[in-house]
Amino acid sequence: KAILAMSPEQRRALSPALKGKNEELTANMTPKQHEIVMAIANPQEVVAEELIQSKILRETYSERQLQEVMTDFWLNHFNIFIGKGMDHYFLTAYERDVIRPHTMGKFEDLLVATAESPAMLFYLDNWLSVGPNSEKATGVAAPGSHRGKWPAARKPGKRLGLNENYGRELMELHTLGANGGYAQKDVTEVARVFTGWTIKPPREGGEFSFDERMHDLGEKIVLGHRIKFRGKKEGLEVLHILAHHPSTAKLIATKLALRFVSDNPPATLVNRMAQTFLKKDGDIREVLRTMLASPEFWEEDDYRAKVKTPLEFVVSCLRVTEADITDATALSRRLQRMGMPLYGMQPPTGYPMKAEAWVNSSALLERMNFALALSTGRLKGVQVDSERLLDRQSTSPVVVRADSQQALEVLEASLLAGEVSQQTHQTIAARLDDPQISQRKLDDPARAPNVELIAGLLLGSPEFQRR
Repeated sequence: KAILAMSPEQRRALSPALKGKNEELTANMTPKQHEIVMAIANPQEVVAEELIQSKILRETYSERQLQEVMTDFWLNHFNIFIGKGMDHYFLTAYERDVIRPHTMGKFEDLLVATAESPAMLFYLDNWLSVGPNSEKATGVAAPGSHRGKWPAARKPGKRLGLNENYGRELMELHTLGANGGYAQKDVTEVARVFTGWTIKPPREGGEFSFDERMHDLGEKIVLGHRIKFRGKKEGLEVLHILAHHPSTAKLIATKLALRFVSDNPPATLVNRMAQTFLKKDGDIREVLRTMLASPEFWEEDDYRAKVKTPLEFVVSCLRVTEADITDATALSRRLQRMGMPLYGMQPPTGYPMKAEAWVNSSALLERMNFALALSTGRLKGVQVDSERLLDRQSTSPVVVRADSQQALEVLEASLLAGEVSQQTHQTIAARLDDPQISQRKLDDPARAPNVELIAGLLLGSPEFQRR
């Protein structure tokens, strides 16, 4: 109330004092009050934090699990780093309007949507790319233009020229792959094609815009295809060629199989998925259908073969415990400590999907600490009802709570569907007499076990690290 009663001048004076002390000041505030204080201290951070929290909440509570997995898959495939600058403002619309509507549609539609996205244009600097033969660079209008000549003014501090970042990543990461059959000349030609694909100034909305004055004159040759000078249509033509290329089909099939099946997906499965991609005009839903119906997908050796990424681990913990989240800030910070800050991968490669990137002693210790903090109620803004965990698998949770062995067996069924190795079961069972877990004093053998700690140990077990 005191902050709201301040004048604008007083709030501006307060702002520097809030740096680094928001959490202490807002400890007992409502989410709305917390947002007001954050907006005073750092309004940009409000946009970023709400985006990050919304992702955690959607992945935790959504009943459309495949939709959420595919959204995360494409966000990683078409990665954008939130810390560059205006991405703070562009990323919300990028996920909502570009990625989510196309997660299981036609790949070409998704590719075009990302190419026209202000977030992607800003992240890979294409919005600044100017063709060396363009009207803006030479001051000479394009053939057929009625504008005549105009000065090719250079803005102080901005380099006027061709930027190949997007052209390179478009072919190497988004479509063909590193060994997809293109050369450096193709990168340069694609960069020329996409000159003029820019964004309006932020004060004018920051939307996608095609500026023909920036577009490079003349025809281009991409992968042997002659691209006639047609302005924006050149880019759409190139995207169509890339979206239907066999190398693109193989790259997308490989990455999907890598995400869903194993770190070394069978070539037979990848080839079958790639064939579907080509036959079905890049229909992502049909490629997924081929994968799910394949015998390789159901191979016993590939069952629980994938190690969860930090995000998958955190979300699976929250889902299986039916956690109640009132503030996802602590969860976001835990993901940072696990090495996977949301929207925080700076290179355009996105986060790795193989186990080798996530399995090491430090990372596994961090996961165990998170599991124990969650189950024992030490995560601010997140609550887990241990009674509910027992209720799901036992009609007599009170009786179970009086027997540590029964509690362990019930929680194994509740949290891991009973799929626990003998070694994990025995390791935890051997600790049930530990006073910290059993809460038993030497003269009180009947004291109930600490269900919360047992649940935390199971969430941190090797079996729960796999999906």
